[in-house]
Amino acid sequence: MESLQLVAAYGRAPELPIGRFTGFSAISSLERLELMESLMGQDEPLRLLQTFAGWVVNFLPVCRLEYSHRGQDQLLVEGPQGEMQLLIPLQDRLNHNMGELCYGLTAPLQQHHHRLLQQLHQILIYPLRLLLRIEEMDLLSRQDHLTGIGNRASFDESLARAIDLSQRQDNGLLLLLLDLDHFKQINDTHGHPVGDRVLVRFASLANQAIRSTDLAFRLGGDEFALLLQPADPFAAHRVASRLQHLLAQDSELSAWQVDFSFGHAAWQAGMDAQSLYQQADQQLYLNKARPR
Repeated sequence: MESLQLVAAYGRAPELPIGRFTGFSAISSLERLELMESLMGQDEPLRLLQTFAGWVVNFLPVCRLEYSHRGQDQLLVEGPQGEMQLLIPLQDRLNHNMGELCYGLTAPLQQHHHRLLQQLHQILIYPLRLLLRIEEMDLLSRQDHLTGIGNRASFDESLARAIDLSQRQDNGLLLLLLDLDHFKQINDTHGHPVGDRVLVRFASLANQAIRSTDLAFRLGGDEFALLLQPADPFAAHRVASRLQHLLAQDSELSAWQVDFSFGHAAWQAGMDAQSLYQQADQQLYLNKARPR
């Protein structure tokens, strides 16, 4: 009998035969309570959705299920596309958007199937809304409020993770510390609103100068950091050169003569986060003190 596979499910059995959907049995009050308790027991949206998927395939002729939210797709039930597809937006009564579920079906849904699916979604909506909100707040707590890149707390956590990864598999880790030159003069001459625009634009250009696998942070004031991983010993200078080129091409920042100094350090076995940071900071201090 053909079967489908739940992707890392946290609920019902991972393999469920499609052939069992020859009949229909309504979900009972006890099952609704059990589903709600299963969903409320999850601590992140993906696990909640995987648990939900484990229930859906028990009640409906579903052979594939995908979740999409904020441009990201997550496969919940891996199987063939199915004869039909059903796309359902997830919204609460206040029309908060929580993504959408795309069902691959082995057969058209009957009226009672639609009623059941609506019932299941009603159970899903509020636990999902809660976890998405918690995830959003967690993300905001790690974002710099002005530039939108990572803040100091995010930097500390990311640096610790990067070092842990290097200890297990060293593919090269570089830390760059960046400091805007004469930023106080820009603030004093043009005012703090212009200074804020400089910081926002510089952060954007720093993000453009690195790969999608690298990370950018604002540590505070006009101090920034970049984590490059994996990275070869010359990656720091390539990134700095790209950023210099982007600054020169930016009409607004070049008019304000925005420039930066940087120091970098490559992780080596035995180094902790503090020693890596201190090495990069010491080089930044020496480079900033040099006459230009």
